[in-house]
Amino acid sequence: MSSAPDFDPLSPAMLENPYPVYAELQAKHPVFWDEKVGAWVVTRYDDCREILMDSERFVRDPRRVSEVSTESEESVQALDRKAVSELRRLVTGSIHAQDLEQIGRSVRASIDRIFEGVASRPSFDWMIEVGARLSGTITADFLGVTEPDPQVFKTIVEGMARKFDADLAGDDPEAERRVREAFGGLIDGWLGSPQTHGTVLTLKNRAEEMGVHVGVVKNLIGLLFIGSFGTIFASSGSFAFMLMERPDVFDQLRDSRLLGSGIEEFLRFDGPSQATSRIAKRTTEVRGVTVKEGDPVFIVLGAANRDPDQFPRPQELVLDRAPNRHLSFGWGPHSCLGSLFGQLALGELARALHDAPAPLRLTGTPIRLPTTTVRSFASLPVTFQA
Repeated sequence: MSSAPDFDPLSPAMLENPYPVYAELQAKHPVFWDEKVGAWVVTRYDDCREILMDSERFVRDPRRVSEVSTESEESVQALDRKAVSELRRLVTGSIHAQDLEQIGRSVRASIDRIFEGVASRPSFDWMIEVGARLSGTITADFLGVTEPDPQVFKTIVEGMARKFDADLAGDDPEAERRVREAFGGLIDGWLGSPQTHGTVLTLKNRAEEMGVHVGVVKNLIGLLFIGSFGTIFASSGSFAFMLMERPDVFDQLRDSRLLGSGIEEFLRFDGPSQATSRIAKRTTEVRGVTVKEGDPVFIVLGAANRDPDQFPRPQELVLDRAPNRHLSFGWGPHSCLGSLFGQLALGELARALHDAPAPLRLTGTPIRLPTTTVRSFASLPVTFQA
């Protein structure tokens, strides 16, 4: 059994910059068992992609999905394939039915209002004032629900991210219960509100026709919420930080021809989704290593996205990189949602920052969210003031 005893994904050094460790693991331990993670850790691009795509050999790890209910009959995974396919088609249809031009205009208007409100402040927390507000607006519009206080969204998303890392940080059942209850209460309010429309109402009505348990609907809405809000929230902070740290990149992205590919490259280089996991359905092999039936597999997306066999000059930010088949959004309909709205939000943020009367700058020390699966700031103090 291959092992890497120094792998500590929650250490301060790895939270700040995990990529040197990822590179070493790819070279020396591409697949290894880690006791802290409680899983096989996989770091090479081809292996990660194959596991994500192969639903015959690997299924979602129930410990790491953003489900509101832990009752087995209420899990999305408990549905038969036909029901799952039907609900996925509804979600995918809702995603592709969006008017992206109109959403883009709405997003830019929201950013302009946010920037106007913080322009004169000597310091503000980007993660609350911009990340949570913008993510909440986009997510609520897509789901067709009333937008709650941004701090409520932020607390739930950070709590769910920590839930994914429970095996690493030590279980806290009480904290997990509070997060689940808050999340469940929020979704119950949406399902019972006469103002709810769009995606959530469509899912609710169709699920009732199909005889699907309401708990399954709540869990699916939870997945969509995390896919949209969580992705935009985390990536908006990292993107803003990168633009402050790399003024050369900030200037290059003024070129509209580079903006789209530049955002894709940022998501490869330092994306929000750092890892996910699966469970082996049967005994199999990954890169010559035997993985037994029931074994968890920890897929390090952040490492895969810097695999030199897939990406030339992987440690460099190449704004016109092509092709760029990164795994930053994982796989599945909720990942499609994060990809669509995440890229749209970052594009409008870049344009708004370019149009701002003064450059954004740090006013204090950023604080990383202590999780391995999501790379995000918990706090990012900034200002537009000189």
